[in-house]
Amino acid sequence: MLRRSFLQLLAALGILNPIKGIASTTNRRVRPTDAAWPTATQWNDLAAKLDGALTNSESAASYLLEKNGGKFTKTVLQKLVNPYYLQDFSGSTQSLGWIDGWKTAESAKVGIPKNAADVAELVNFARKHDLRLVIKGGGHSYFGQSNAADSLLIWTKDLKGVDIHDDFVPQGGTGPGQPAVSVASGEEFVNLYNKVVVEAGRYVQGGGCTSVGVGGHTQGGGFGHFSKYGGMTAANLLQAEIVVANGDILIANEYQNSDLYWALKGGGAGWGVTTRLTLSTCELPALFGFIGFGVEAKNESTYRQLVQKFLEFTRQNLINPNWGEQVHFAPDFRMYVKMTSIDFTADEIKKIWAPLLDMVDGENIKLIEDLVVYDTPAQRWWDMDYREKEFPETIVIDQYSNNRGKQFYWNGDNGETSVFWAGYESAWLSQSLLEADNIQELTDTIIKAANETRFAFHFQKGLAGASEERLAQARNTPVHPSVLDAFALLLCGAAQQNVYDQKGLELDETAMRLKGKQVEKVYEIFRVIQPDTGSYSAEMNFHDKQWRTRAWGDNYPKLLAIKNRYDPDGLFTGHHQVGSEYWSKDGFVRTT
Repeated sequence: MLRRSFLQLLAALGILNPIKGIASTTNRRVRPTDAAWPTATQWNDLAAKLDGALTNSESAASYLLEKNGGKFTKTVLQKLVNPYYLQDFSGSTQSLGWIDGWKTAESAKVGIPKNAADVAELVNFARKHDLRLVIKGGGHSYFGQSNAADSLLIWTKDLKGVDIHDDFVPQGGTGPGQPAVSVASGEEFVNLYNKVVVEAGRYVQGGGCTSVGVGGHTQGGGFGHFSKYGGMTAANLLQAEIVVANGDILIANEYQNSDLYWALKGGGAGWGVTTRLTLSTCELPALFGFIGFGVEAKNESTYRQLVQKFLEFTRQNLINPNWGEQVHFAPDFRMYVKMTSIDFTADEIKKIWAPLLDMVDGENIKLIEDLVVYDTPAQRWWDMDYREKEFPETIVIDQYSNNRGKQFYWNGDNGETSVFWAGYESAWLSQSLLEADNIQELTDTIIKAANETRFAFHFQKGLAGASEERLAQARNTPVHPSVLDAFALLLCGAAQQNVYDQKGLELDETAMRLKGKQVEKVYEIFRVIQPDTGSYSAEMNFHDKQWRTRAWGDNYPKLLAIKNRYDPDGLFTGHHQVGSEYWSKDGFVRTT
């Protein structure tokens, strides 16, 4: 009743106008065991209409077990942490699950479209037969949004293509145009960066992990190494081609379907199937750089001095478009720096960080991870051949996937694949915490939280210090507005890698629940000093009951109205997606 009354109110206000061809009548999705499940003939008829393919699901783990006598050998496990290898299999996701939340599951059928028309055929079929529909690009979702048992999966892997524009004008608009790039939603950022940055010498904002899919990343908001310079990926979206729930192929930009366009700029998944996105590009800086080191303080008193010095250093040096990435705090009085820079030489980076590096005396504060500082021509940052020659220790070249030898991921990123999550929390931290009157409280908070477990400040995921142009772009998105004033995003997570049903690889529930409580404790400690701040919708607690306001704040009612206009039946539903509160956890039964 509450939902019906709310929708009636929206309709009366002229906010809710369902698009042609959709009537909200579905209350239950069909499973393969149901009599209403499509017949073999109906599936064959669908396959005949596609330029792409209709197949059964297959996971990397099941395939490798069959090839290796049912054993998880060392080589098998190496393949299962390679994100590109996982992306070769429709039934695999980069995360394996979340304790008390979800487990990766294979779909009943998999559609592999070649174009938007194929996507429309698959969407129409799912709607007609009341099927549970899921969409998979890079399979990077921590919430399991790209998989579901008994579903029809639209796997966008064959939607490929990158086109660079010197003077792009959105459809329906008038000049002047601007530099941009159009990219099919099945591409990963490793290829987009190669085309735009390495080959064309332009900058495009995208994800830090090279294996992330362009479509899902953009809808989530999207941050990368240099977001204080380039802004959010979502904020750079100029136009999207998308197949919505009634099967229409729409163009969404500021001139047409502008409400949907706004929702796509950080409103999460679940609006349809994006098939092509156009992102603005900008001037590429001359240099990108990196500084990394780890230190350990002798005791809490010395650690307090170190942390406070770092926060003062942050206020003076890091809240600007030149810096990004992470600083970690950990038990045993440890701190780890892994920061990227723009337009500083290696010598200049060392000079800037000298106030902290000079505190390392080998006794009270000692190095536990060697100092690494380098700069590169910005055009070579994502150049695999250049990296392999100059900085081979920084990357892992893909040796296992169907595209092996042509793509890479950052050394260390394989710790984030094939993991079963114990917990994950995020919170944007206001730059006001760095003011002189507040630094002591922030220092105390960091030290208290670091006693629980390791956590990080991601500087590239807060927009404080960005240019007014980038801030203005971000204001025109549904992302929680606390991102605008945040100097960094607090991130804390814990997981167990390679959890499978075999001796020695079982889920350690006792250890996982302890880790999960530690993650929650860190979050609670920071919430004391930032009670009203938002969380990043793509990286937050699976079990957070306040996910709607934490992810989107006061923007949520507007997002929900748009959702109910374009998809009142909830054809595109999934955990932590707008409108999913009206469906059961598995997405099969309407509950309200």
